[in-house]
Amino acid sequence: MGAALILTLAPIATGPAYADAQVGTYTIGRNLTLYRSTWGAPVAVHRDPAALPGSAVALLGSGSTVPRVFAINASGALVMWSTSTGAGGQTSVEGPGGQALPGTSVTAAGTEVFFVGRYGAIYNKSYRGGTRVGPRQITAVGVAAPGAVVAAIPGSTVGVAFVGIDGAVRVVRQNSAGTWMTSLASPPNFAVPGGGLAVVGNAAGMVTDTDGRIWQVRLTGGPVPDPWQPVAVAGVGAAPPGAHLATGLFSNSLAVVMFAGEDGAIRATSNVNGTWHEPTPVTNAGVAIPGRPIALTVHGDHLHGDWCGNSLAWQVRIPRPVPWPGPHPEPWNATTYSFQAPNIQPGGHLASLLL
Repeated sequence: MGAALILTLAPIATGPAYADAQVGTYTIGRNLTLYRSTWGAPVAVHRDPAALPGSAVALLGSGSTVPRVFAINASGALVMWSTSTGAGGQTSVEGPGGQALPGTSVTAAGTEVFFVGRYGAIYNKSYRGGTRVGPRQITAVGVAAPGAVVAAIPGSTVGVAFVGIDGAVRVVRQNSAGTWMTSLASPPNFAVPGGGLAVVGNAAGMVTDTDGRIWQVRLTGGPVPDPWQPVAVAGVGAAPPGAHLATGLFSNSLAVVMFAGEDGAIRATSNVNGTWHEPTPVTNAGVAIPGRPIALTVHGDHLHGDWCGNSLAWQVRIPRPVPWPGPHPEPWNATTYSFQAPNIQPGGHLASLLL
């Protein structure tokens, strides 16, 4: 059917030969500490208790050696860390306690941070123009399940996407008057309420449905596209229903979607030949917890991925896919590394960016 999987496993705690130190990946460990990994094992970057183990984190500040890291702490408040390479930096509480469930999903793009509040409304914290505004409620209550996955939409008008409590994909953006508007991007009962979704650029979203299929949907404003024409990325049972998805977008609209499959293998698919195809293994089975988060960053001509396994921190490097003359699957030519990380929360959330 296709070329064989090429997989290289380096010794535990051995840094990858490509020394991809420009990608910083952040996660919150079992000891409530914020960790960062670059080319090797995660290192604590802040001694103050951060948030619950494995809590969702979001990042602002690509291109900076001191990015801002956001999470919802144990008191249900949005917090921010300005981190450095050492165990230092500043911590600030950016909102009132009880506004969200501890550890709930948080996402960021441009100057905007988003999360779902305790009662199912979307909240926004803005740093536009250097002025802090919010967190402010920007939707009605009850549109999302508390703790639902949210995905920031980058671009000139930053927005946020999520799967509502009715299984419909929704998009929230500001209009020309500065008012936050909520629109449907799918019919109801399309996806797992609160489940995983990811964005590709500023116009498309990837989401898993209740049958484990992966779909690409349009995130442009307005009502549900009519006729409703989602693009099938993967068939029934391809992914755990509601699984967290990670996406990478190269130039020329070349995209990759990645997730942790039911067998614990990292799987991926791309549109390298103009159409999507069934995901194929990037790694061996058992290296990841099915459906749990992956952080994926495009770095030059390759993808850099990170995830939290069972007591190990994992990294993978995948060259940019190239058109394959034969049938799919394409050979991923992945290089995978694992590192001892006793304080890492298995299956924990993480986020990455170019430093």
